[in-house]
Amino acid sequence: MITSRKISQVDVFIGSPWEAASVKSLLNAAYIEVSVKDKGTNSILLSVPCEFYTAAMRVINNRKVS
Repeated sequence: MITSRKISQVDVFIGSPWEAASVKSLLNAAYIEVSVKDKGTNSILLSVPCEFYTAAMRVINNRKVS
């Protein structure tokens, strides 16, 4: 029986804080768990569990930029 399983994270987006917040809310709306890391110099890195990579990239690529 597996009691602990580490899920590897895959980086899917890096951008300014407001861009990252927008993308994070889109991913959360699609029920995708997002990890956030501050990379300094006004950059935020978003990563998702590897099994959600394809779905996350689909959400990110389909977002509308106004």
